[in-house]
Amino acid sequence: MSMMSQRKIQEKLRVLGKKHTWRILTHIQKGSKYITQISVETNIPYTTVQHRVNELERAGLVRIVNQVDQETGRAIKLVRVSNFSINLTPVDIVRMVEKTNEPVA
Repeated sequence: MSMMSQRKIQEKLRVLGKKHTWRILTHIQKGSKYITQISVETNIPYTTVQHRVNELERAGLVRIVNQVDQETGRAIKLVRVSNFSINLTPVDIVRMVEKTNEPVA
């Protein structure tokens, strides 16, 4: 496994381990949503959803599509789940820890 692959996996694992991430992913798996919708429908504070969605996008776990609300003319962000998988073996974990000398998550 290359160092780049290790970093990508570590980033995915890091964000997947954070509070609210799984609820957000589960919620948008049912269909694309705006950040405001996710916040209202999950009862997670807007700024938390916004921050977590940005982290998920950087990790390649969601896609954000910028749109304009037809009624208000305001910019809105539509969040969609990316098709992803994580293939990680115990040997991969050992290699990552040995190369980075820091915990994975």
